Amino acid sequence: MGYCSHTSNLFATWHRPYVAAFEQVLYDIIQDVATSIVNDTKDEYKPAASTFRVPYWDWALETDDGAVLPAPISGSAYIVVYLPNGTLTINNPLYHYNFDSSDLSAFPDAPFNVWKETKRYPSTTTAAASSQGKLVGQQMAQSQDSYAQRFMNLLQAYPSFANFSNSAWTPDSPGYDSLESLHNQIHGLIGNGGHMSIIDYAGFDPLFWLHHANVDRLLAIWQALHPDSYVEPSNEPIGSAAIPQGARTDVHTPLKPFRSDTNGDFWTSDSAADVNRFGYSYPEIQGKSVAQVKEAVNALYASSAGKTITRRSTVKAETDPDLAPLIAAGLSNEAPVDIIPNLPATGIYTEWLANIRVAKDALEQTFFIHIFVGDFNPDPKTWTFEPSLVGSHAIITPYVMKRDPLQSTIVTGQVPLTRALRADEQKGLVDMTNEENTKEYLRKNLHWRVTTMDDKDVPRDQVPDLKISVVAANVSAADTDDGVPWPVWGVMHVQADITNGRPAGLGTEDPV
Repeated sequence: MGYCSHTSNLFATWHRPYVAAFEQVLYDIIQDVATSIVNDTKDEYKPAASTFRVPYWDWALETDDGAVLPAPISGSAYIVVYLPNGTLTINNPLYHYNFDSSDLSAFPDAPFNVWKETKRYPSTTTAAASSQGKLVGQQMAQSQDSYAQRFMNLLQAYPSFANFSNSAWTPDSPGYDSLESLHNQIHGLIGNGGHMSIIDYAGFDPLFWLHHANVDRLLAIWQALHPDSYVEPSNEPIGSAAIPQGARTDVHTPLKPFRSDTNGDFWTSDSAADVNRFGYSYPEIQGKSVAQVKEAVNALYASSAGKTITRRSTVKAETDPDLAPLIAAGLSNEAPVDIIPNLPATGIYTEWLANIRVAKDALEQTFFIHIFVGDFNPDPKTWTFEPSLVGSHAIITPYVMKRDPLQSTIVTGQVPLTRALRADEQKGLVDMTNEENTKEYLRKNLHWRVTTMDDKDVPRDQVPDLKISVVAANVSAADTDDGVPWPVWGVMHVQADITNGRPAGLGTEDPV
């Protein structure tokens, strides 16, 4: 087991000095490059190099062309770089990482010990496997509504750091989502059996660092909005190389192995709380009040994550000769619809969400839990592309994750349902002004399935500790006291009668 804190109150804060350490290495290299320039442009390169910081990939932001993966990441294996004396075509460093033979010999696990470069959604598990970049982009786009809404929900509905920070189940708390759970969804959709989907190997994919820089950004925005909540004392559910399972941790726990000074002191959650100590910030928070942070977040995400909805289906028939025909029948071009049409005079509407609870070691490997509203193709290879899919939640594990029923850690996640319901309401299929009608519609049309990373269906009732439930919360869409439109969430109430009696559905007598 490595140093990384997963399913832990330290998950978010541990990754901050981790990304900063990587940034420092890149920074030093860039300074060397700038210093080596000897022609007339050297005075331009040095100041630019001094401002370098690790870029972040904002996967929650909807783009004009609908693409979620930026072109520099997924477009080509080669790029043209501009040098003082001309141009040069090189391997795209964001497309994949190339291993040498000594790297591979150090890896104990197949197929990672035969893949000469990092893989995303690999076509096979043999040495001849290729990354399926187009499919990665398409399934990312299909689930973009899900994680954009999750992004906003975490900022608005999770004021406690203990709930916000990590995926460990807190009994009697229906707020099942977390920064770690959302982060896991991205890992799963990018890796899909490749490096990003396995904890031991994820950091080799260049996209890991852009993803985690954005995770740190989400943490920083949440901190700016909720300055009175932070790391609280808790017990480590799983543990790490530095922290034994069950150990008590708090804001002063060393975030090993990252040292903060030349005296050998380690960073702690307390010392890492302010991004400015690391010499960087984010545009949404820098020099801004809480109200200004809300305005900045609304400007970026209100249309894609709060006010309009689009049931995406971006798969193109020419992408994969075997897979595309199975998916193409479900293609749709539905126009965006208002997420809260005919808002009552009270300014209150209902959010509906699917809660996911399962043992982290349930399948002894990384796996997906797919949530649908409506019919879907029976072939599991199509499930991350289905128009009726509202979210594919990922449980990310190490390569070796042995099942231990006596010490198993239960983890949670949450998939928003409201957009899918609103889209179906516009078709006349459900009346969301009627709670009983909405519940009956979900009883008939809410479905969930489980797959491993190789797209194999796992019977729901054979997944240890899997429980799917539905929660509903009244949300006030009115302006808050500072005058900035910012929804205020009420308590999430479990609707066990929707899932009671179904395979892996939460029953009326089950603990929340």
